[in-house]
Amino acid sequence: MTQLEQCFFNMYKMDYDFGWYDKSQMRGLVVQGFLSPENYQKIVGEAYEAPQA
Repeated sequence: MTQLEQCFFNMYKMDYDFGWYDKSQMRGLVVQGFLSPENYQKIVGEAYEAPQA
């Protein structure tokens, strides 16, 4: 993980831990490319599942 990716990971983890983001919003970050599916799992504690079209 690059330093920038680590910075964003830490920021999103804090947002989730404080309740500022919920699982749906975290999934949205993955869809937008701001968060990897692997980091989603590390933060939320469950595997990322892509939204069904």
